[in-house]
Amino acid sequence: MKTAIIYFKIIIFYLFTLIVFALASGVTKNSTNPDLFSLGLAATLTFIIAYLFTYWDKISLTKIGIQYNQKSITEFGIGILLSVLMVMTMTALLTYFTDVTFVKSRSFNYKLLTANIFLYFFVSCREELAFRTYLLWRLRDNLRPWLALSIVISVFIGEHILTGTNLKMAIFGSGLGAILFGLASLRTKNIVLPLGLHFGWNTAHWLMGYKNNTGLFHETVPLGFEQQAESTALIAYTITMILGIGIILLLFPQSQNSKKI
Repeated sequence: MKTAIIYFKIIIFYLFTLIVFALASGVTKNSTNPDLFSLGLAATLTFIIAYLFTYWDKISLTKIGIQYNQKSITEFGIGILLSVLMVMTMTALLTYFTDVTFVKSRSFNYKLLTANIFLYFFVSCREELAFRTYLLWRLRDNLRPWLALSIVISVFIGEHILTGTNLKMAIFGSGLGAILFGLASLRTKNIVLPLGLHFGWNTAHWLMGYKNNTGLFHETVPLGFEQQAESTALIAYTITMILGIGIILLLFPQSQNSKKI
């Protein structure tokens, strides 16, 4: 009965994060920058929900990976640096094996740079708080770590499908990202490293032009080579993510008193 109540709380927690995500979007849709304000509000409300659920369970925030300690700044910086290197590696592979080029944009609006940095930070905060705090750690407390991580990965993929990501990119794109961020959280017992990874990846990805060519660079694909470029990009992304996962496992070895994963 006690276990059933815990799983019920986990489900309710995630449903609440979806509700506040939708609510934040609706409340801010007429603001000057709806995407920025909605994600900022959603991240804030998701943190409040996580806090309330830890209060309900009579546990501390540290038990669900929310903490600040002497390693936090270093881990956040490592996450950003590693993710930027990963984006650069993916780009190098793509340009080496295809005729895709990246040209500096002449129309890039530097006034939007700060706003977009905050936007991708809030995106990362909202998703890490929703998936790599209460949801992951309460599952991990009651299941084998690999099973807890697998469930979170499945939910992460599902949410991206619901928000418009096609099935292939949701499975390979979001799925591999969920493995990377989840392992980073489990190995450090903190949200800081996956937050740095997520934020750095989103921001560098945008700056390189991967997000509809709105960044500092424009991705140019020769006419007739779109399918080849897409397939090569997916392979390059997969290789890059696997390398990133390997580096996380090497840099952050598992403590002896932890459940193995």
